[in-house]
Amino acid sequence: MRAKRLTRVLLSSSQPVFFFHRVGHHQAELYPEGLSTKTFSDSLKHLLDLGYRFTSLREAQADSHTPGYPRAVLAADDGFSCIYHEVLPIIRKHQIPLTVFMIGCCIDNRALAWNHKLIQIRHHADESDLSDALSSLQTMYSLPADGSISHRMFSVPDHHKDEFCDELWDRFCPTSQEEYLARKKPFLSLTQMQELQNYGVEFALHSHSHADVSRLSYPQICDELHKNKEALSDAGFEPLPFFAFPYGRECSPGLLSDLCKDTSLKACLGIRYRSSDNHPKSRLWQRVSLEHCPFPSLKELWLVPRLRRLKDALSLF
Repeated sequence: MRAKRLTRVLLSSSQPVFFFHRVGHHQAELYPEGLSTKTFSDSLKHLLDLGYRFTSLREAQADSHTPGYPRAVLAADDGFSCIYHEVLPIIRKHQIPLTVFMIGCCIDNRALAWNHKLIQIRHHADESDLSDALSSLQTMYSLPADGSISHRMFSVPDHHKDEFCDELWDRFCPTSQEEYLARKKPFLSLTQMQELQNYGVEFALHSHSHADVSRLSYPQICDELHKNKEALSDAGFEPLPFFAFPYGRECSPGLLSDLCKDTSLKACLGIRYRSSDNHPKSRLWQRVSLEHCPFPSLKELWLVPRLRRLKDALSLF
C-alpha cells in the first residue's frame, strides 16, 4: 500500500500522453509494429494499477486535474480501423477517453499515405529488383545513389513522394491501390468514426499526407494542416486543435509559436517525453509509445523523463 501511494505521489507531477498505432492482427501489412489485443488490454490495466486516471487530451490541456492522482492521456495515430474493432471495446470497458490523430488523405479509405505504400512495396518486391528500380529512378526523383533501400526510398523529395510511390506500386504490387483499399479497408470509415465519436472519441490532426514536417518549408507545413482540417471537416468531424508530428519529427522550435498561431493550434505533440513537458501553457507536448514500452515502470515514467530534461539543460552550456 505504501509503495502504491509513493508511486502515485511521484507520478502525480506529470501527465504523459501514451500513444499507439495498431492493435490486433489487422493492418499489420501497413504497420508491422503494433500491440496484440491482449497486450494492449494488459498495458492499460498496468497503467490503471499504477494509479493513472485517464482524461481526454482536451481536458488535460485545459488543466482540469483531480489533485492527488497521476493523470494520463491515451492517443492513437493514423486512424486504422482496428481502433473500432479492437480498441473501442477495451476503452469502453475501462471508460478511457481516446484522441485519434487522423491522416487527412486516408479518411474513409480514400487513399494510402505514402509511407504505407512503401511498406507494401517492400513486402511485395524482391530486394534486388527494388534496388535496381531505385537506381533507374535515381535521377528522376533525386534519390541518393548509396545507402540502404529504406534510406534511398525515404529520401525522395516531399513534392515527388506520391508520384514516386505510385510508380513503384504499379511495378511491384499485384493489385491497384483502389482495389487494395476496397478489399482491406485498413482505415476508419465514416460510419465507424461516427460510432467512435458517439462514445466520446475525439479526432485531431496528423497532417494530410503523413509528411515529415522537418523536411518542409513553413508554407508547406501550414498547407498540410489546412488540408488535414478540411478533410476532417468535410467528413463531418470538427478536429481538435492539436497536431501530432508524423514520425515524431518536429518542425524547427523557432516556427512552433507561429505555426500554432497561424493554424489555430493549441499544441503540437512529439515523442520525446521529459518531466517538464505537457503543461497547459506549453505549445509542445510529448508522448510515450506503448508499442515500444507497453508496461512502463517507474524508471521509464519518472526517472528517464527527468534525466532527459537534465541532459537537454546541460546541452545548452
